[in-house]
Formats: sequence, structure tokens, C-alpha cells
Amino acid sequence: MFVCPMATPSDTSGLQQLANSGKIKPDTLVALAGKTEGTGQHDDWGRVWADVVLREWTAKFLGIPVSEVAKQVIFVLSGGCPGVITPHIAVVTREWVEVPDGAGDAGGDKRLVVGRAGSDPMAPEEVGRMGQIRKVAEATHRAMADAGLTDPKDVHLVMVKVPGLTTASIRDAESRGKTVVSHDLTFGAEGAGVYANDAAALGVAMALGELPESALSDDVVRRDWNLYSEVAMTSSGGEKRHGEVLVFGNSSASRSSLRIGHAVTKDFIDAEGVRNALRSAGLRFTGGLPDETDLSRLVHVFAKSVIPGSDQVRGQRITLLDDVDAYQIGKALGGMLVASVTGRTTNYVSGGERNSHQGPPGGNIMAAVVRTET
Repeated sequence: MFVCPMATPSDTSGLQQLANSGKIKPDTLVALAGKTEGTGQHDDWGRVWADVVLREWTAKFLGIPVSEVAKQVIFVLSGGCPGVITPHIAVVTREWVEVPDGAGDAGGDKRLVVGRAGSDPMAPEEVGRMGQIRKVAEATHRAMADAGLTDPKDVHLVMVKVPGLTTASIRDAESRGKTVVSHDLTFGAEGAGVYANDAAALGVAMALGELPESALSDDVVRRDWNLYSEVAMTSSGGEKRHGEVLVFGNSSASRSSLRIGHAVTKDFIDAEGVRNALRSAGLRFTGGLPDETDLSRLVHVFAKSVIPGSDQVRGQRITLLDDVDAYQIGKALGGMLVASVTGRTTNYVSGGERNSHQGPPGGNIMAAVVRTET
């Protein structure tokens, strides 16, 4: 995993440097996941611009048509970098290595593995509903298999990008006599964007056995907050037509020098939750902040930053729910929380919506990737 800061949404210089140095190769590139500057809303042209440019660069790098890129490389781009979030791309590679006969596994020391899968196309009438949930669940199963993972407990992060709704896709559905989950194209409390994000999260929960399919229906999406995943980080965009799933976990069959772990924060000011994610990944500090030796092993942090449905944090009233810029402030708060622990700003922080099935009520998911000590 290599983290490349971006000067603009079209900046591919970091990718090109990795390619020129041989650190990434056409047959090892698995995914590009990152933060792009812009509004983060459905009309975030910064994210769309970055997606187009990155796909064009990847097609040239792989020597294939742009239309074929999605079959080989997963793209998960989250728009909006308010506050101290640096626009960046995390480049994920995977290489299969031959193990000598009799070498067995890595002695029980589990290391990072990654799996990828694309879903079947998602019709606009499926967005935010069981159709989207089932297709994300099916793609998550295939991504786990691609990573060689069979035990859901070994999965520490599932990143998903799914289609949202647009004026054109709504018109298409209604021309065929179908309904859509919302005509609000924002990421507000009843917006199509958050319905898409949360259906995707419930699809991950269903795939990993966090929730049984019998507990899920169209009616529970953004209604029953007791239903959630502790490892799903999802986002949506009108530029998508199918879902893209990226599964990160640990396996004793891996020879990677990296390891992933995760934790859940209890609220917006829970720095201990961030530290717990670092410890889960393998950093050994015991209280306070990790020192520079610890942080030198930190590769990347992935985080959600969802606005709680309550106007209380630890018994004190906050006014975030009434703030006109709450969507951006929510992301900025998450970015600052992670940066206060890690001392870096190239953190993947997605969120800004109010309430979510990504993590328990009031809490947010944190995942960290670190280099192992040996």
C-alpha cells in the first residue's frame, strides 16, 4: 500500500513515480482508494474528474481500454477534504508468490490480504433497497473469496462504492413504471446518497453474518439504527452503474509485511477509539499517544465520520445538527480526530451524513494498516 498526496483532482504524478520506480506493476495493481477535493455531494465534479483521469491513467498503465479497467482495478473515491484532510490516493497492490514445499503458513502470524469484486449493475429503483443490499452482499462474498478469506472475523475493512441517483436515472426508473427511494439528490437525512451508502453497509453486514437476511428489508434502511456493520465503509456516486467492493483482512497464508486492524469509536471525541484501531493493527504502545517509532510503522488510516442523530455528546449539548454546513463539518471533525492521534493528514475520512448503518449509533469505524516489526 502506497499513499500518494494529490495536488489537484487530476494529479497522477505520484502514481507515475511509483510506476517508474517499479513499485507498482500492471499485473500487481489491485485498487485505488482515496480522498478527492470537492463538495462530496452528488454533483461533486472534483470526484468525477479524478475518477475519469485515474481510469485513463490506469488504462494506459495496464495497456487496456478504459472500458476494461473496472474488471482489473477497483476504484473507491470519496469526495470532500474539509479541514485537515489531504487529498490523496492509496495504491493497493497484490502479488502472488510461490511458497517452497513444506513451508506451510506464516506460523499463525496473520498478515494483510486484499480481495476485489464488482457487483452486477444496479438499477435506480434498487438504490437504497434490498436489490442493492443483496448485490453488495454477493460481491462481498466474492471479494472475500478473491482474498482467500473464509472467516468473517479475519475481515477488518470492506470498502464499497455504489451507484447513487441522478435526475436522469430517476427519470429512467419512472419511465419504466418504477419508483425510487428518494427524489432528494443530496446527502441529507432523507437524501438518495445516504440511502445508497446505508444499503451498501447492510449488504456488507449480511455477507459477513453481522446481520441475518431475515432482519433486512426496504423498510429498515435508515430506520432501524440497531442494524449495522462494524467494518463497512461505503460511499456512492451518480457516475457509478455497478458496485465495487474491496475487502481487507489478515491471513496466515499471507507473506505481506503489512497488517490491518480496526476498532469503533463511541463518539466524535473518542481519541481512544483511534488508538485502539492502531493497537488492533499491531502497534504496541500502552496509553497516551503512539511515539514516532510507532508512527513510522503506520501506513494508512481509513475512517468514517458520521454525524450522530443526537444533539448530545457525553451529556453536553452541541449545535452540529442545526448547522447549515454540518455535512462538511462532520468530515472535518473526523479528519481532525484522526490527525490528532496519527500526526498526519493523509487519512481517508469518509462521512458527513447524519446517522448511518456504518458503525453503531453515535460511533464510527476506524481501520489502520501498519508495517509488521519483522
